[in-house]
Amino acid sequence: MRNMLVVDGEFATAPFLHTAGELGLRVVARLKDNLPQLLAAAQQRFPCGPPATVFQHGADRVELWDAEDFDPWDTLDWETVRVFFYRQHKPDGKVVEAYWLTNFPSSTVGSQSLFRMAKSRWEIENQGFNDAKSRHGLEHICHHHANSLLIGWLLTMLAFDYRTTLPPPLSPPGQTSGAERCPIAAPPVAQSFPPLCSRQ
Repeated sequence: MRNMLVVDGEFATAPFLHTAGELGLRVVARLKDNLPQLLAAAQQRFPCGPPATVFQHGADRVELWDAEDFDPWDTLDWETVRVFFYRQHKPDGKVVEAYWLTNFPSSTVGSQSLFRMAKSRWEIENQGFNDAKSRHGLEHICHHHANSLLIGWLLTMLAFDYRTTLPPPLSPPGQTSGAERCPIAAPPVAQSFPPLCSRQ
């Protein structure tokens, strides 16, 4: 589904949600302790009582509770807040639980669709990080401050651009390497440059 944002709890703020609404975007956001009153209200209600739906997600069994009549916090201009909570049972016995909030009405988006939207955040994030690390040798970004992210990615792009301008390696006579056929096919950045940072 287009015209939506799936974000972490730090973006669940009134200014961000209002801006998203002005741009015509619906939001699905993690509900964490930066919204203590709403989280406490959700924890009081969920998972008491039977779940709204139970379904299979691959090999996992998922129980999901969903209600759209929670009160917004003081600075949020929504009429109500929809909150859903899922309990995901893994085959090895591990249980994953999470609270989320959204302004999607239940009349247009069902509980299972909300669950899939929420999980898509991890798919995108994991694919992005895995691709950056395995294909380009990049390490995890240590700081999430806006300037840190900007500088980190600018340096990364600078290093990548520099690396792709180097002459391709020569092949033995009679052989043509992929790099010679396509000059931008260069070795990973990390072979020439150290990681931007390491995990703490």
